[in-house]
Amino acid sequence: MAIPNYQDFMNPVLTIYAKSGDAIKRTDIVESVADLMRISENDRMQTVKSGETVISTRVHWAAYFLFRAGLLERVDRGLYKITAEGRKIEKSKAKITDEFLRKYPSFVEFMNSSNPSAKHKKQKTSEKESDLHIETDPEEMLETAINGLNSVLEDDILSKLKTIDPKRFEQIVVDLMESMDYGVGSVTRYVADGGVDGIIDEDELGLSKIYLQAKRYAESKVPEKEMRDFVGAMATNNVSKGVFITTSDFSDRAINAAEKSHGYKIILINGKKLAELMRKHGLGAKPKKNYDIKEFDASYFEFA
Repeated sequence: MAIPNYQDFMNPVLTIYAKSGDAIKRTDIVESVADLMRISENDRMQTVKSGETVISTRVHWAAYFLFRAGLLERVDRGLYKITAEGRKIEKSKAKITDEFLRKYPSFVEFMNSSNPSAKHKKQKTSEKESDLHIETDPEEMLETAINGLNSVLEDDILSKLKTIDPKRFEQIVVDLMESMDYGVGSVTRYVADGGVDGIIDEDELGLSKIYLQAKRYAESKVPEKEMRDFVGAMATNNVSKGVFITTSDFSDRAINAAEKSHGYKIILINGKKLAELMRKHGLGAKPKKNYDIKEFDASYFEFA
């Protein structure tokens, strides 16, 4: 018997979380889901190339998609809990598929960010087809899968950033700037740092500097006052370039204050962009598996 696809795992996964009510690690519900779906022992032993079982990966994606739609909330990496909306859907016994989840704006936004081409294509509504694979060729399917994995990784990075020590966060911000080849950085070590958490020397003599501000917020947006304090610190020390980084986002007034700081170039990096940059530059992320994909080379068959 073939193992059902990940969409078929969505209802059982939601049911298990509904029965518990508490936050549970995704890895701890695999056997319960398999029991509920009556998956055979042989099928439970099937693995993918990474060594993880097939049912474990499908439980993972089912839970992650339910989280993206708001039916589960993520307490920590791999740790989920059912939401009020999740309970409502679980009680309704509605058949959950990718198409069903598209009624939630947060899920649509996630799907479009994972598969940008989906914005420009007419979507089919057959429940037998995954929206991840609709009207796509194999190369697009591969790109979509990679984008999806990257999105999960960036979520994990951002979740962790929101819980780490503020000083460690400041060092990570400096590490990121260095990894992007902006110069040699240092964290300001004194308490009264004047609104500056790090400094990047763009040249060996330190003649050109970039000031860094790092705010580790869980949800609150950076207010206007924080931005004005940062601009003030730059003005006091005759520094014209700055980067303000936060794990959350910026208020409209803070953005406006940065844009209207004439004579100063201030780059704003919110949590989403920060996680993306860290993934790209290998901070808090490491290679998992490389795939050697080749394309046809017609020139090889021609005379030299």
